[in-house]
Amino acid sequence: MQYLIAGTVVKVESDSKACKEDMHKFLCLYQRVTSNDIDLTFSVMQQGDSYNFVFTNKAGEQDQLWFSSDEREISAALEIHFYSQLIQYLDPVIISMHAAALNVGDSACLFAGVSGAGKSSICTAGLLAGAKYLSDEFALLDVNGAMHPFPRPMQWEFPTHPAFDREMIQQSGLICADYFDFPDVSGDIVRCHLWHPTHVQREPLKLTCVVLHQYNGKLEKAELTAIPRHEALIELPQHLHVQRGMAKDLPMLNQRIDKGCHFYRLKFPNVFEAWALIEKEMFKLSSENV
Repeated sequence: MQYLIAGTVVKVESDSKACKEDMHKFLCLYQRVTSNDIDLTFSVMQQGDSYNFVFTNKAGEQDQLWFSSDEREISAALEIHFYSQLIQYLDPVIISMHAAALNVGDSACLFAGVSGAGKSSICTAGLLAGAKYLSDEFALLDVNGAMHPFPRPMQWEFPTHPAFDREMIQQSGLICADYFDFPDVSGDIVRCHLWHPTHVQREPLKLTCVVLHQYNGKLEKAELTAIPRHEALIELPQHLHVQRGMAKDLPMLNQRIDKGCHFYRLKFPNVFEAWALIEKEMFKLSSENV
């Protein structure tokens, strides 16, 4: 199987039936391609009674990432290394932020917040409202200020979503449920719940809106406030997956993010109210640009 991610052709192959099944579950949202010019290859192949997980770059250099007799353990390792190796390969031409990115009204909107800030809930609310999915974890920003799709399946620990009814999500037809099982360090089977958005953005989009969000259950209502560019840019470097220090990260983000980009701070006790404010603001911006 070959996939196109931010202009990079990634090949993933295995002779393990279990690994192939798991691969499909967490790679099915990426754009499939057929190419002779492969940049990165992830291979899981059987050697005797065990499986060898090898990463190969475009120069043909190989690195063994994992070795195990348990196919499901290899699947978990592949899921982790797929993201980390790709981010390292793309950097610094394309940088990755721990943030969600959605296509809202044909504009890329970035949602960044610390752990527990409600990123998964905001992203889910947007998808259920019809937004197209770019990513919920790895937001890819290129040198020209465009966000590239990196549609990793959404994941949370339990079968139910922390903010949404599972049945309601599935009945929407906009997000489909799946899972894969893998052994933890004690050998016990852990179930990883996956959620696949059905509306996935395929082409890069100019980043036009950045929302710094924070869930706060003590508030009476959601608050969306426009903030100065410099205030947002000072906070964004902490969300970079590869950090070089404020002296380098801040100027880099300032150069990449378009001068016409809008910045907001969102505080909310209810994710439905929060998304309603975002939609209203995005509609206002699009009307002003007509």
